[in-house]
Amino acid sequence: MNVLITWKFLDDTDVELLRQKTGVNVIKSDSKEHALELAPHADVVFGFPSTEILQAAVNCKWLQTPYVGVERILRSEWGNTEMVVTNASGCFGPPIAEHAIGLILAFNRGLHLARDNQNGQVWNMNTNYPFRELSNATVGILGYGDLGRNIAIRLAGFGCRTIAFRNNPTGHEKHKVHSLESFPDLAGELDYLICALPETPKTIGLLDKNMMQLLPKHVIIVNVGRGSLIPGDDLIFALEQGIIAGAGLDVTDPEPLPNESPLWKMPNVIITPHNSAFTPFHKERLMQIFLENWDHFKANGEPKINVVDEQLGY
Repeated sequence: MNVLITWKFLDDTDVELLRQKTGVNVIKSDSKEHALELAPHADVVFGFPSTEILQAAVNCKWLQTPYVGVERILRSEWGNTEMVVTNASGCFGPPIAEHAIGLILAFNRGLHLARDNQNGQVWNMNTNYPFRELSNATVGILGYGDLGRNIAIRLAGFGCRTIAFRNNPTGHEKHKVHSLESFPDLAGELDYLICALPETPKTIGLLDKNMMQLLPKHVIIVNVGRGSLIPGDDLIFALEQGIIAGAGLDVTDPEPLPNESPLWKMPNVIITPHNSAFTPFHKERLMQIFLENWDHFKANGEPKINVVDEQLGY
């Protein structure tokens, strides 16, 4: 059996560990051309391969990706249409949750303005700034998978009330979780809205200007999911017209954000360059997921952890 590694962040030590743990032939490609050469012989691919490699991997039974979003993989043609895809859910909940709450805290305490003043060597207490607290705030969480759960856990420590929404509530979540269809009925209760939804046909453009108008005007929106959730022009309109109070954006529509976008210079916007998932524990967590899945794959012929539903898109 052959495992093809296409993820550049695994080094020789990691590859040797995988050989020892799996007991099979594990090869890391050193170039796209090398990966294309090896792909037809791979039973398992560990990485985020190009469309060409996916097409060439005619014998691949299982693809483990190092990321959560798999929309490009699902849009590609597979050499083996029966291939099972597993993602990296579970790797990024803590850093993205901290990033999302960090953006809210920055707004609440005016830290973005303080940094601007520091760069200009200006001592300004910003006494007219609308300082806020998270205490007793109501926070909506759009998307209640790994990210949403980690966000809710951390918000509890601030004394927040959370209202979560997801595409398919199971009824077994720790917190009360509503369907996405319930969002318009509850939007008026929110002080903040954190968006952590994956990109699917159902979520693209979901939070448009009509939906944002249902929110109170003091709401701050934080998006750490996918930029396609909020149409870029609608977001600009909502900010310029005072429909919402501010936006913390780790993802944008389009992405990267064009230089001419008004969002760059808006004082009520904080932008980070899609780096909320960066963590020193990425590789460690992903290796653990892969090896746990390997045991299922070896025993039953298919992995069981983080299996992507092609119909749902995640």
